[in-house]
Amino acid sequence: MKDSRRLLVVLAGAAVAAAVIGFFAKDALRPPAAPGPATAPAKAQALAAPRVVLARDGARRDLASKTGRGLILHFWATWCPPCREEMPALVKFVGDTKGDANVEFLAVSADEDWKTVDTWLKEHGISALPVALDPGGATAHLYGTDAYPETFFIAPSGEIVQHVVGETDWSSPKFRAFAAEFSRASAAQKID
Repeated sequence: MKDSRRLLVVLAGAAVAAAVIGFFAKDALRPPAAPGPATAPAKAQALAAPRVVLARDGARRDLASKTGRGLILHFWATWCPPCREEMPALVKFVGDTKGDANVEFLAVSADEDWKTVDTWLKEHGISALPVALDPGGATAHLYGTDAYPETFFIAPSGEIVQHVVGETDWSSPKFRAFAAEFSRASAAQKID
């Protein structure tokens, strides 16, 4: 009788522990939500500290500097399987929207050097993608990014209005509608 009571207490404790773990981990298993036309984080954040990436020519660019346009900032890496998987649709999206004067797109690689990035891009026939380098992901960490890919939609004012974690369906009608709305909102907020 004592052993069955002890077993019952152990099983009840295990059930309570599993319920607590399940409650706190429930959102970890959800796939990332694709942005929709009316979605945005509850609190928009403004970029405060300098967030520097490197251009091909070695020039340093501070992503916290306002350019007067919206910025779609995409962090990726050549060694990242989901990044590689989404790349064809991302490149098509960039090609389809390159004439948009309200929004700039920038793919920031967390690879260590330009040779690695350029070799990978050449092997995959990608030449028209605006790319910057963030060796070691130091700037990505300032955005809170530790996994790739991640994409930020940053208004001309510098506020992050949307953050997408994980692979994005760059060709979906819902995503394209969101991108068009982001462009219109950026035009309305344009600063010169």
